[in-house]
Amino acid sequence: MNEEELIVNWWDLPDSLQLKLKNPLPELSKDRTLVTVRKCKRYADYGEITNLVMGIKHHIRSSKHLKLKFPLVFNSELYAKLYALMLSEGSFNTEFSLNLPEDFFHKMFFECIKGLLSVDVANKIMYDYNSGFKRSRAPAQVRYMIPLPVSVPALIKNNKSLAKSYLRVAFEAEGSPILDIASHKRYIKLTRYTSVDDCVKVDLLPLAKRVFKGKLKQFNPEVCVAIESKPPVLLLDEQKMLQKHFNIESKLYFEAVRNNHTGFRAGKITARWVLIIYATNINRFISEVGFLSKRKNTILNAMKKIKARNPQYFCLRIMKIIADKEGVFTRKQFKTRLNSLGYQSPSVYLWRYCKKGLINRVGKGRYELV
Repeated sequence: MNEEELIVNWWDLPDSLQLKLKNPLPELSKDRTLVTVRKCKRYADYGEITNLVMGIKHHIRSSKHLKLKFPLVFNSELYAKLYALMLSEGSFNTEFSLNLPEDFFHKMFFECIKGLLSVDVANKIMYDYNSGFKRSRAPAQVRYMIPLPVSVPALIKNNKSLAKSYLRVAFEAEGSPILDIASHKRYIKLTRYTSVDDCVKVDLLPLAKRVFKGKLKQFNPEVCVAIESKPPVLLLDEQKMLQKHFNIESKLYFEAVRNNHTGFRAGKITARWVLIIYATNINRFISEVGFLSKRKNTILNAMKKIKARNPQYFCLRIMKIIADKEGVFTRKQFKTRLNSLGYQSPSVYLWRYCKKGLINRVGKGRYELV
């Protein structure tokens, strides 16, 4: 697959869909301009048919069609946004819809379909309310036209600009900035769910109740280990993009498991995972990525007022940097490096890490990494 773009041609659509042609092809039909994809595939000259295609039939009971021009090319910021939006909040198994309260997401949905497919298709989006939230429903055929793979496409992962567009939408949809000024606690999390039907038996869990990792570990540690070995592919991709393009480090945690009423969307039994951004990485997230909404960005601005702490075992990383090939470094090297970073008492970390068994003293003023 081309890493720079994704392409959908008319022959990639289901065989039963009907294409609208500018004029009949005698080899396919004497007078009909609505011809199935299956029948068009029998025609030798795909290029000629591509030039004739005006769109696809909209509804089985109507002769109207959705205006489209093939091939459909997906290589833009609009695709990165729509991909993030649909993988986070969309429904695309039997329909192509969005059901959530934020109006700016519905506007984004419209603009992305307009830019990626056509104005005509975007104008066919219908609006109603489901479970108290606004719902945007595009024509069901759209689900065949826009590629939505489980793993983030390479064209997004390998392009910094597209990765940023994707991450901003993903964090706005499924992420939260957490701030507790009183305790000086701040972090950013991104939540994803993944099916673990193959790891957990239904009768092990109560229906529609979340069982957290600690409790699951007590009565079934083997299941807990199995779940922890299968983090969501999407979350792994998001972690890699943060690190690769923006030097933002993060941690992945399995939080809880739930036995759902239905397995229609994510699975009958789902595990909740979170990606956590903390310490100085928060500042990089604020400056490089950020959120879309004013409410969440206001919280980010408040986070700036709290002094950023270095990540856990940050000083151990410094030791690894200054150590020689044998893993040995000197007290003087360590103190000089930490003093330049603003640390007041570097020696306390030497004592602390020796006590934890992370380093050993091998001579006067000399230490070795374990």
